[in-house]
Amino acid sequence: MPEFASQPMKDLRGYLTEEQVNKILKATENLRDRLILQLMYRCGRRVSEVLALRKEDIIWEENKIIFTILKRKRPVKELKPVDSGTMKLLRLYVNGEVEMKGVRKRISDDGRLFPVTRQYVFKMLRKVAKNVGIEYVGSTKIHPHHLRHSFAIHQVRTNVKTAEDLRKLQMYMGHANINTTAYYLQFSPDELRDLVTSWEKRHTSTISENKSGQNSEKSKKK
Repeated sequence: MPEFASQPMKDLRGYLTEEQVNKILKATENLRDRLILQLMYRCGRRVSEVLALRKEDIIWEENKIIFTILKRKRPVKELKPVDSGTMKLLRLYVNGEVEMKGVRKRISDDGRLFPVTRQYVFKMLRKVAKNVGIEYVGSTKIHPHHLRHSFAIHQVRTNVKTAEDLRKLQMYMGHANINTTAYYLQFSPDELRDLVTSWEKRHTSTISENKSGQNSEKSKKK
């Protein structure tokens, strides 16, 4: 079943902490598996988007990658910035500079960076996570999309402070609707507190203005 643009997060406990994500990444058996999971988490990508990557999709000089986003009508190519640490690991992987346990072919004949199936990634993630004591995330067994949800929540908690920040996150994650991105705001107490405070100020101001206006009317009548 293809992964289309947005999958709402149904379980409010369905995300990993940054510490849990780091444990999982460090526990992978080889660089290929680590990169698959790391790209999913640090770039907020879906498993299908990572597995579709080819060598020519990497823009080394700009630290960017062209991902193929599956929309309902057609696939769309989108350019995304990638952190330098992940790019360094990618270069080691592509150049064949690291021996990898259990990997027969690192890049397929047609140029795919990670010639494995989605089923492989599901099983690999669950095996690695179980080895570090993580079997369930919220009410369900861990699965690749938990990494995308975790990325969004961690971004909201650390980097989203304004409406413009939220818009940037929407563009980076490829959400068609800003409401999908805004859903993650509930995981940021500070952001919600600011929104509530802002609303209270406007509401209090409106009440004061109304009372002032009413008093003026009464004065005129007298």
